[in-house]
Amino acid sequence: MKIFVQQLGLILFFLSTASLAAQENVETVGELPNEVFETSGLIYFNGHLITHNDSGNEAVLYELDTLTLSIQRRVNVTNIINVDWEAISQDDEYIYIGDFGNNVGSRTNLAVHVISKEEYLNSNTVSATTINFSYEDQQNFDNNGNSDWDAEAFFVIDDRIVVLTKQWQSLGSVAYEFPKFPGTYMASRVGAIEDIGLITDATYDVESNRLVVIGYSSILSPFVGVVESLNFNSVFEGYEQQSLGLNFVQAEGITQTGTESYFFSSEYYSRQTPTIVSSSRLFSLQIPVVVTEEPEEPETPENPEETENPEETENPEEPDTPEAPQDPENPESPVLPEITEDADQDGKLIIYRDNNSSHYYYSIATDKTVFGQVIYDVSGKEVWQNTEDVEKKGIISHHLESSIYYLTMFLEDGVISTSFAVY
Repeated sequence: MKIFVQQLGLILFFLSTASLAAQENVETVGELPNEVFETSGLIYFNGHLITHNDSGNEAVLYELDTLTLSIQRRVNVTNIINVDWEAISQDDEYIYIGDFGNNVGSRTNLAVHVISKEEYLNSNTVSATTINFSYEDQQNFDNNGNSDWDAEAFFVIDDRIVVLTKQWQSLGSVAYEFPKFPGTYMASRVGAIEDIGLITDATYDVESNRLVVIGYSSILSPFVGVVESLNFNSVFEGYEQQSLGLNFVQAEGITQTGTESYFFSSEYYSRQTPTIVSSSRLFSLQIPVVVTEEPEEPETPENPEETENPEETENPEEPDTPEAPQDPENPESPVLPEITEDADQDGKLIIYRDNNSSHYYYSIATDKTVFGQVIYDVSGKEVWQNTEDVEKKGIISHHLESSIYYLTMFLEDGVISTSFAVY
């Protein structure tokens, strides 16, 4: 039977809605001040946002107004330097600064600095105590380029700190824990996850026991990951990830402001070929609370009615399915759809299968530059990507197992995605 690959009705609509639900709740609050264009962490405390810059910048915490985004205070941490501050967290009494940026994996002075909230509130100059740590399973500290020992996210839970690594090579993360008190510790693994992207920050809510992380893909498409009912001994258990529906946004910090309300920040990003400039911004985000209900047992009728024609019920006729178009000069080869200039077709992404070769062809109608293409499975996991010489029509050559997938095309001003089935 010949299959024409297309949107698969209500089932795929539900899956697509679930995987992209977060983007409907994202709003741009505004651009951040130039002084914090390299913002790298974010917390919400005392009615204000607190952020900082990363490596090569001053050891300063910046307090921002949530409405105007103007800098209200600058708090200098006088007894430490900013080697590579990548995250900030808090508990009831203290603010914690993660100085553990480690792109090339060669650092042996990873640290978390601790500041009293009481001192922070009463003075614009504060001092910090320091927690030193190393990873229990890191053996190689050579500089081999981007490594799997970088980190930009952590959170505090009870009397422990949990650091989430940013794995440049494997695009996953490992969770490590150690005490939150000053000292020197060997951090122990408490979870790991693969192929999700680059995690850049985390925020944990004690009351709901919910962990939320933020990060971006290798082509700067930001995402949020949520763990409901956190299991401290297996941090990523139950992890669910959602796209934020944004492009070329280097998401760096996230903080919770209410039960379902969050802010997240982005760092300034630019590239020359092609020219892309993404300013440092603040966004708001809503993540609804998930309410789990026990399913009800279906009632069994005492005298179920028999079907008048059971053969028709068990073996319904399969509907006719249109065939893929063919080239009259070469009937075995399908014709790629033409890209039209019709405004109604602009941005339309078509995918279909050549049944003679089992190849899948795509075509996108747009005059805009296509910077990348990614295939996701129904869980939102990236299974293939291409960021070099992306054509507007061609063949999907990557081998895919039988399932439902989403082909996503990244344009200069948005994302176009459509689903297709592999049989």
